[in-house]
Amino acid sequence: MAEVITAYEFVPAIAALPFVSFLVALLFGDYMPKKGALAGIFAMGFSLLLSFWAVLNVAGIFPFGPGAETAHHETIWTFASGVNTFDLQLGYFVDPLSALMLTIVSLISLLVFVFSLGYMNDEGEGGLPRYYAELSLFSFSMLAFVMADNILMAFMFFELVGLCSYLLIGFWFREDGPPSAAKKAFLVTRFGDYFFLVGVVGIFATFGTGLFVTESGFPHLAEQALAGEGAVTTYLGLGEQAWFTVLGVLVLGGVVGKSAQFPFHTWLPDAMEGPTPVSALIHAATMVAAGVYLVARMYGFYLLSPTALAIIALVGGFTALFAATMGVVKREIKQVLAYSTISQYGYIMLALGSGGYVAAVFHLTTHAVFKALLFLGAGSVIIAMHHNENMWDMGGLKDEMPVTYWTFLSGSLALAGIFPFAGFWSKDEVLYEALIHGLGTPVLLVAWAMGLLAVFVTGFYTFRMVFLTFHGEPRSETAADPHGVRWNVKVPLAVLGVLAATIGFINMVPVAKLTGLHIDFLHKWLVGSEALNAEFLTGLEHYEPILKDVAGIEATYIAGGEIPTLLISAALSLGLALAGAGLAYKLYNVDEPTEHTAKLGGLQTLLMHNYYQDEYQVWLARGVTVPLAKAADTFDQSIVDGVVNSISSISLFSGERLRRIQTGVVTNYAALLTLGLVVLLVAFGVVGGWF
Repeated sequence: MAEVITAYEFVPAIAALPFVSFLVALLFGDYMPKKGALAGIFAMGFSLLLSFWAVLNVAGIFPFGPGAETAHHETIWTFASGVNTFDLQLGYFVDPLSALMLTIVSLISLLVFVFSLGYMNDEGEGGLPRYYAELSLFSFSMLAFVMADNILMAFMFFELVGLCSYLLIGFWFREDGPPSAAKKAFLVTRFGDYFFLVGVVGIFATFGTGLFVTESGFPHLAEQALAGEGAVTTYLGLGEQAWFTVLGVLVLGGVVGKSAQFPFHTWLPDAMEGPTPVSALIHAATMVAAGVYLVARMYGFYLLSPTALAIIALVGGFTALFAATMGVVKREIKQVLAYSTISQYGYIMLALGSGGYVAAVFHLTTHAVFKALLFLGAGSVIIAMHHNENMWDMGGLKDEMPVTYWTFLSGSLALAGIFPFAGFWSKDEVLYEALIHGLGTPVLLVAWAMGLLAVFVTGFYTFRMVFLTFHGEPRSETAADPHGVRWNVKVPLAVLGVLAATIGFINMVPVAKLTGLHIDFLHKWLVGSEALNAEFLTGLEHYEPILKDVAGIEATYIAGGEIPTLLISAALSLGLALAGAGLAYKLYNVDEPTEHTAKLGGLQTLLMHNYYQDEYQVWLARGVTVPLAKAADTFDQSIVDGVVNSISSISLFSGERLRRIQTGVVTNYAALLTLGLVVLLVAFGVVGGWF
C-alpha cells in the first residue's frame, strides 16, 4: 500500500516560500514585472494553500479519516546538544492553534501583497524591490514564529519580526517622520524583549528544555513539579509556584511590548508613518499578533500561575479602555485605527487572563480580518484623497467609493461589536469569560468592567470615523473629486468585507447554548476534538480543574447560571455598542459636522497628547536613564578603569626599570651574576649564623 502524503511533510515550505520570495525580490526585483510583487503573491498564495491543507490534515478530513494524527511535531535541525545539558534545536509544531494561525497570516499577507499593487506600484513609489523583499521577510518571520516548537526558536523569530517592522515602518527613510517612528518602535519593543530574553534563559535553566510540546515540554514539566511528581531547579530562593510566576511575567514583558499593551503601547500610533499596507499587516496578523499568540501557545504554563493570569487580565482590561478613549479625539483616520488596535488586543489579553483561551483565539481571528479590512479601506480612502489622512477634509465619499464604503462599513460593524458581524460574537465571548470567572476573582471583575465600558467608547469612535469619512457633504476639493482605485484595491476589500460579516459564525456560543446545536465550531476545533492527540498540548481540558480553582467558581454554578449570565453579558455588550454608535450618529451624521470633542476642554488636550505618555517616556529616558548611564560611565572610567590602570602602571614602571639592565654586554651580565652570587652567600651566611 502506498504511503499517504500529508501536509505535515510540507509545513516548513509554508515559511520557506516567502523567504525565497524575499531573496528573489531583493536580488532581482529591479528586473522583474511589478518590482518583485508577483514573487511575493505567488509565494503567499502557495503558503495559503499549504496552510489550508494543514488545516484539513489536523481536522482529519483529507487525505485520511478521523483518528489520524491531528498534531505533528518534528525537529529539523539540532545545532547544539550535549550530555546532561539541554538541546538547542529548530523544529516545527502543527496543531489546531498553529494551523489556524498559519492560515490567517498567509491570507492577510497575500491580500496585503495584492493591495500593495494598487497602493505602492500605481502611485509610482520608489524602492519597491526593497519594499516587497521586506514584506516577504516579514511574512516569513511570522510564519516561522507561529510554527516554532520551542521558546528559543520563537524568541529568534520574534526578534526578526521586530527587525522587519523597523525596516517597513521606516520605509520612507528620506522623510523625517518614518525613521524616527521606526527607531521608536524598535527601542520600545526591545525594552520588553529584554525581559523576554531573561525569561527564555530562566525557562531553560529551570526545566532543561524550551519545548512547548506537552510530554517533553516545560508546561508539562511545570505541572508535574507542582503536583509533586518531579523536581525542577528554582532560583532566588523562591518556591516553584512563585518562580513559575516570575518566569511567566518575564516572558510577558515581550508580549506587552510586541502587542502594544500599556505601558509599551506608545510605538504603535507612530508606526502609522509606514505605508498603509504595512500597517494592515503589522496590526492585523503579524507583529502585534505575535505577542498574544505567544501567550496562547504556552497557555498551559500560564494556567499554573493565578497571579500571572490576573496581571494579564488587568493589563488587558485597562489597555482596552485606556486606548479606546484616545481614539475618540483623533483627526487622522489611521490614528483612530491605531488606537483601536491597541484596545482590541487589550480585549484578547483580557480573555487570556480570564481563562478564555478559545475566546482569545476567536477574537484574534476576527480582529485579524476586520482590522486588516479597515486599514486597507483606510488606504483606499487615502489614495482617493491624494494621501490626505485628515477625516475633517473628507466627507461625501459614500457615493463616490461604494466598494470601499460598504466593505469599510462591514469592518466597522465588526469592530464595534454589532450583531451579527464577527466582532459581536468574539467580543461577547471575551466579556462573558471575564464576567463568569470574575465573579470569583475581584481583579478579573475590575478588568471585565473596564472592558465593558470600552465597548461604548469603541462604538462611538468607530462610527465617528465612518460618518466623518463617508457621510455628509465633501469638506474639501479632493473629497469632491476623489482619485479612483483599481481592482487590486477593491478585491482584497471585498474578500475581507465578506469575511468580516461571516467569520463570526465559526463560534456562535450564545446561539449554541440556547439551541443546543453544535455551532461553536472553533471551540470544538481548539479543545473539543475527541481525535486530539493527547501527546500535545492544544487545549484546556487537561487544565480545567486548575482553571476553576483560579476563578473560584464551582462547576455546579457554571452549569446552573451559565445561560442567563451569557444572555445578560451579550445584551449588555450589544446595548453599549449601539449606544456608542447612536451617539456618533447624532453628533456626526450631518452635512457639516462640528468637532464636538472640543467641548471636552482640558480632557481633549489630555487625550490629544495621549495622556502625555510620550513625554513621560522621554523624561524617563533623558531625566533618569541618561544620568544613570553617565554615573555608571563615570564609575567605570574612574574607579574600575582607575584600579586596572594603576595596576598596569606599576607593572609598566617595574618593567621599564628592569629593562635597563638588559644591555646585551656579556661582561655586564658576568658582573651581575657575580654580584648576585655574593648577595646569596651573604644572605645564607646571615641566616645560618656563619658570621
